[in-house]
Amino acid sequence: MRVPRRVLGLLSLGFATAGSACAAPPVVQPVPIVAPRKAEPVRTLSAAMPVSEKPKAPAHREIDLDDHWYFESLSPDGRRALLRKLDPRARATFHVRIVDVDSGRTLEETALAELAKIPASTIGGKPTELAELEWMLASPAFGRDIIKGSHLAGSFPFGACGRLAAASTGTAISFDAGDWLYVADETGRVRRRLASEAAYDPRFTPDGKHLLFRRATGTVDVFAKYELFVVPSDLSAPPRALPGTAGMRDRFVMSPDGQSAFAVASQAHGPKTASDTCVVSLSLKPPFAAKKLACLDGTEQLVESVISPKGKWAALSTKKKVETSGETRHIEWRLRVVSLTTGKVVRDEPEAPGLGVRAISDAGFLVQSGALGLVVTDVPAKKSRSIDRAIDLGYRGFFRNDTDLVYVNGATVAVMNVSADE
Repeated sequence: MRVPRRVLGLLSLGFATAGSACAAPPVVQPVPIVAPRKAEPVRTLSAAMPVSEKPKAPAHREIDLDDHWYFESLSPDGRRALLRKLDPRARATFHVRIVDVDSGRTLEETALAELAKIPASTIGGKPTELAELEWMLASPAFGRDIIKGSHLAGSFPFGACGRLAAASTGTAISFDAGDWLYVADETGRVRRRLASEAAYDPRFTPDGKHLLFRRATGTVDVFAKYELFVVPSDLSAPPRALPGTAGMRDRFVMSPDGQSAFAVASQAHGPKTASDTCVVSLSLKPPFAAKKLACLDGTEQLVESVISPKGKWAALSTKKKVETSGETRHIEWRLRVVSLTTGKVVRDEPEAPGLGVRAISDAGFLVQSGALGLVVTDVPAKKSRSIDRAIDLGYRGFFRNDTDLVYVNGATVAVMNVSADE
């Protein structure tokens, strides 16, 4: 069954959010990471909002729409940031930059013009689309392009940059061509399409021996059903589905030892039935066993989620429609923070309006940002404060330690210590 992403309005967090290209971009989500919320009825600010001061609108900041960048990934040592340029019209370009976090200096940069020519959607357009696409992929220029992209992405977690990923061994490259996923060798020669169904978000294991990706499976209602699949990088065996990964979304977080990954899996079973939303630990070695670390109760739909760098905390934003009287309905938004050490929800409250979850540290510092500014919550200490700084978190920031948040600052990056006002 073929499932065009453009028709279904898929949940992306996926791996890609805010666009889907390493050659740049939203992981995403999506599927980024997480896609921006659709317009909903205005929420009323709760008097019990857990912030010492209600967030203020940030100071006005001029944004150059022709030089706007998305934070794709942070290197394991926290020293390099992988950015991809956003186009205000298409929201997806093929321009990648590596930035030194401490100095803000650009270390490497490239534009992938051939990858940019690949259609954004490829299933169901016309009868000849597959033949036309594979003719484009066979060109030497395209091979050179994906090799350039793989050199930049290969040293970052999962070797990934949105729609493109590279094995750490340098022997395999995988990329999304619209709704189809392909694998190429180290010379840039495209070897195989991995599935006839819609498939996205390639991610290699740290040893480079296996490729993980999301593929549409099962029946389709409002959203496509996705499961995580794994295949050897050398394609010596066919892809297989991984039990316990249905509904798994982007913002995969790798454990410090590289032995496992953490992600959120969410399946909506129906408008009036329970949603299965859990934080899952996945082994990155065969047989790739998945284990639920913590789950939410209720019928809410998952909107956004973040996991701390070492997998100690997760913050999840949800929503559900509530009928108040007759046909009158409103949207109820909730924020939950989960300890992945104990599996318990330690914070459960109405989500403040105008804010979205952006990052959480292993010390339990939760960062939210949006139209109403920036709020930092010390979850263990049960203290929150608003910060009057006009910074652009976009869809995400990354903690490089317990307190230092790395975020996009125009066309480069900056660091903020969230434990104290600066």
